[in-house]
Amino acid sequence: MAQATSLRELTRPARPTRHHIPGPADVVTELCTALFARFRGYDQRVRARQYMDGLLWAEGRKSIANIAATVGVPGDEQRLHHFVNSSRWDVGPVRRALAAFLGGNDPVPVWVALPVSIPKSGRSTVGVFPHFSAEDGHRVVGQQAYSMWYASERMVAPVSWRLHVPDPGPGRRRTTRESPDGLATATAQSCVANLLDDVGAWQGAPRLVVADVRGDDEQAQASQMFRHMSPVAVRISGRTLLTVGEQRRGAGHVERLAPAHSALDRARRTRSGDRIAHGKNPPMTAAASVRLPGPRYPGPAGGLTLLGVWNELRRNPDEFWLTNAEDPTSPALLRATRLAHRVDAGWRARGRDVGLRDYEGRSFQGWHRHMTLASCAYAMAELRSEEASGGSSLGA
Repeated sequence: MAQATSLRELTRPARPTRHHIPGPADVVTELCTALFARFRGYDQRVRARQYMDGLLWAEGRKSIANIAATVGVPGDEQRLHHFVNSSRWDVGPVRRALAAFLGGNDPVPVWVALPVSIPKSGRSTVGVFPHFSAEDGHRVVGQQAYSMWYASERMVAPVSWRLHVPDPGPGRRRTTRESPDGLATATAQSCVANLLDDVGAWQGAPRLVVADVRGDDEQAQASQMFRHMSPVAVRISGRTLLTVGEQRRGAGHVERLAPAHSALDRARRTRSGDRIAHGKNPPMTAAASVRLPGPRYPGPAGGLTLLGVWNELRRNPDEFWLTNAEDPTSPALLRATRLAHRVDAGWRARGRDVGLRDYEGRSFQGWHRHMTLASCAYAMAELRSEEASGGSSLGA
């Protein structure tokens, strides 16, 4: 497991840029140069830029037909369809280049793992099945995907994706187009593990990874994240069972199982005045030492910290966070968890605008390519927004 890193280090403000990039066109050129140099031929670079421009400018659903009608000429729909669904190019180098570009611009990000549900119907789209959506709070029919987002105080952007393609059941096999290679994963846990592997390959010094694991089998998902890397902060529900230690008169140190909301009762009584400065209406926090229960969920040797966050102390906590960070009650950790809210808001708003929900087709690789190019378009829109606001995101 990686060494824990100071949360102050993880969330310190980025260094001022050395020069101002003159305009949005230069931001486009910088990012496209970084991303599309990985494509082998001129035609692929043209199609990649064309597709990304279509995601940014086409109105309505970002179908290939709509993209081609917005930025192309007759015949481009077929060319773009081939480029996304059949052409031989790997999403890995493009995702790595996007992560490197964003990290070089602001080298101290938080990584946010976000599970998403993309409503779809029918059998014409890859990966559609009934599942529980944490976003909607009930079961939906559609795609279940897992994303890893770069997040800083300055901007957020998706970088990597995994699509859960479940076992089709007895007597059926996945087609080659549904599951062509190692990107296909059978479980939600393996999707998250693959994303954590991506982050491990991209980053130098360990950075905080933030995730929302509420929903099915929270303990297993949380345990997997703590096994993979440190520091990690995961949001859990108040009903998640945890092992809590307490000192009882005549009995010494005793451990008991308790739901997260109960585990914070004593900390809530004794530390109800603790506030972490955060804007005009700072939330209140309380912390308790806990472990994940049972031999299947050993967690780190030193245990974990459960952090409760209240906006109104007389009610139950608004949020429960489980972390192995060095300083779990620091303002830096709370700021990092707020970035998860920015990522969620970005997925709902800008993610919809650049077509992250709009891929249709049976090609598993096509889905990954579409999501990769839509992630590039998302980053482009973020950089343009920051440029328009007067603060360039690009460092020298």
